[in-house]
Amino acid sequence: MQAEVKSLETRLKHSRKEKKELEQQLADVERENNILKDGTVLNRRLEQIRELERENQQLRLELQTASASLAPDYEAIRDRALSKLKMGKQSTAGKAIEAFIKELKHGL
Repeated sequence: MQAEVKSLETRLKHSRKEKKELEQQLADVERENNILKDGTVLNRRLEQIRELERENQQLRLELQTASASLAPDYEAIRDRALSKLKMGKQSTAGKAIEAFIKELKHGL
């Protein structure tokens, strides 16, 4: 009887040890699963960021195109203004307007 009790105690200790090992393995697997989930979420976020960057680039190109097409024809305006003043491009007024146009274009 005592031998049987001893055997059962040994089996119980062994079972407890196996239980702890299994619990540790389960915890490890759960950590790995969480890491994989986080990786999946990060990949989704990264793809969203890439898509937003593509949209941003497209909008910048559209803005540049729109800005170029909306820019006034400064030279034509200069010529009309000088014509009304009956002055040429080499006059003081013409040179002043030309300097002004350069500054405007530099600011763009």
